[in-house]
Amino acid sequence: KLFLKETIKPLHSNNIIFTITPVLGFSLSLMFWVMTSSSNMTYYLLFSLLLFFCMTSLNVYVVLLSGWASNSMYAFLGALRASAQTISYEISMILILLFPAFLQWTFSWNIMYNGYGVMILMVPVSVAWTIS
Repeated sequence: KLFLKETIKPLHSNNIIFTITPVLGFSLSLMFWVMTSSSNMTYYLLFSLLLFFCMTSLNVYVVLLSGWASNSMYAFLGALRASAQTISYEISMILILLFPAFLQWTFSWNIMYNGYGVMILMVPVSVAWTIS
């Protein structure tokens, strides 16, 4: 239903990038389902935390391209501001998520889920993330 409705495009926009960018953002958000662990897993991601960091950093490009494709200076400045804000939140998120990874010496979500001792230590770290 989302892609079948009437599309409204600005008159002077870059139509190809303006159309492809939301599809790229939607497919990027669907790719996060690859990293969810279940009891019926037939695959094992060894460095799933690094994959998560790379995929979250790609979201910056989706926001930036969506503002640039409209060929409006106000939309582009808003996209630059949103990208800078996303990068600043990603830096604190990466530092917080690297804390249990370094304590358990692993970059795999599956092994990190089994380390309950580190999750107890994440309570003060999550408070620090909320404050920052």
